[in-house]
Amino acid sequence: MDKLRLNLLLTAEEIASIVKNLADQISRDYVERELILVCILRGAFMFLSDLIRYLRISVKVDFVRLASYGAGTKTSGLVEITKDIETPIEGKDVLIIEDIVDSGRTLQFLKERLELSHPRSVKICTLLNKKSRREVEIEADYVGKEIENVFVVGYGIDFNESYRNLPEIYYVMPSEQEKEKG
Repeated sequence: MDKLRLNLLLTAEEIASIVKNLADQISRDYVERELILVCILRGAFMFLSDLIRYLRISVKVDFVRLASYGAGTKTSGLVEITKDIETPIEGKDVLIIEDIVDSGRTLQFLKERLELSHPRSVKICTLLNKKSRREVEIEADYVGKEIENVFVVGYGIDFNESYRNLPEIYYVMPSEQEKEKG
């Protein structure tokens, strides 16, 4: 895809409202508890950055980088860790911060892996949720917005490492050439 055809899905203001509502829920649920946010890089970094500013509780932050997408718009189905967390999580409450739950394979892999370290709890917070694409049984505990089966970019979410810088979220319409490729 040389140039994507972008269609607005969420404005910056709508995203801010969603993120604030999620932060309010999380702040209520984790009052006086030690919470570790584990952000999945790279797509969720902008979401985490805004979310943490709205939280009214103290948190620790760590990052994990998982690769499951190739150069296309569909998951490869394989998950590999390219950067692991460094914070000890045994006996702690952990909240995975994800940009979008699609097939669920990446989150299932990460949640199971984190549970091997015996945290008190492992929950999931996602900005976007695509239930129609779920291939494994996993649900997010905090969901910003349910979306249809569309490929999205912007607000940290990329296509081939581009479009992360957009302050809004767009859904992508394939070009005529891409439609012809299948």
